[in-house]
Amino acid sequence: MRCKKLIFLIPLVIIIMAAGCSGKKEDKITIGLLPIVDSLPFYAASEKGFFQAEGINVQLVNFDSAMERDSAIQAGEIDGTLGDVLAVAALNNSGTPVKMVSLGLGETGKEGRFAILSSPRSGITAPGDLKNVPVAVSTNSIVEYVTDSLLLDSGLKPGEIKKEAIPKILVRFNLLLEDKIKAACLPDPLAALAQKMGARLVADDTQSNLSQTVIYFRNDFLDKNPEAVTKFLKAYGRAAGEINGNPGAYRSLLVEKARVPQEALDVFTMDYYPAPQPPDRNQVEKVVRWMMEKGLLKKQFNYEDLTRVDLLPPQAKQ
Repeated sequence: MRCKKLIFLIPLVIIIMAAGCSGKKEDKITIGLLPIVDSLPFYAASEKGFFQAEGINVQLVNFDSAMERDSAIQAGEIDGTLGDVLAVAALNNSGTPVKMVSLGLGETGKEGRFAILSSPRSGITAPGDLKNVPVAVSTNSIVEYVTDSLLLDSGLKPGEIKKEAIPKILVRFNLLLEDKIKAACLPDPLAALAQKMGARLVADDTQSNLSQTVIYFRNDFLDKNPEAVTKFLKAYGRAAGEINGNPGAYRSLLVEKARVPQEALDVFTMDYYPAPQPPDRNQVEKVVRWMMEKGLLKKQFNYEDLTRVDLLPPQAKQ
């Protein structure tokens, strides 16, 4: 009787084990996103099922500020995110090892434009007019880096560049249009919308391509899940290609998920998202040098300290 029970149980155990082995395990990835146009391929990949097609379960978590996003990655609440080189260097400096795995926007300077604008009644029309005039920025951020770089490149001396700390972008936008501040640095689409409403363009980074965004993950997640990250980037690249082929089909998603003001779409078009590719070495090194000069880093990070490009999909641009 005992032997018969064993004979019966063995096939049952084998069946259960086989069923467990045949089930495809999904890799889970949690991504933090800000309400910016750069985030659109993430939302598109989720909506279209491209992540699922790669066998990965991607959860997109929304944050209203870069500070909240970075606090979440420090706490291990998210695995990766979209941000800028400055944020990557700052996280490593504070003891949270992260690495960039791909460029987001910024293959050319026309993507993700930042602009210095003057208020409608300020009379300021050129960078030289901003000598000793405060420019509203978010300090110790990519906004301040772009502002410094544009004004220095325009001929102003470091001592002639003045800045006023106004961290919230919408507050900067409104104060500028109300002529309560003379100048501010804003990203598109708010920069384009401000121009439409009377602000004057003083300088932007369409030629210098200063404001690139990058996709980065915690190092511990990268070490444990390299194949999942490659699948993630493949799905992201597929979504970028879909948007590029029919950008008009994603306008509603841009408003709903990336929270682009509907009125900005009348003056702002974002119809190209680059395929996954390595962040630009020169731009990374320029950001690190600026941060060192500002005293924001304890050590000089090199490109390899901050990037990992071996996880790009085979078809990605190298």
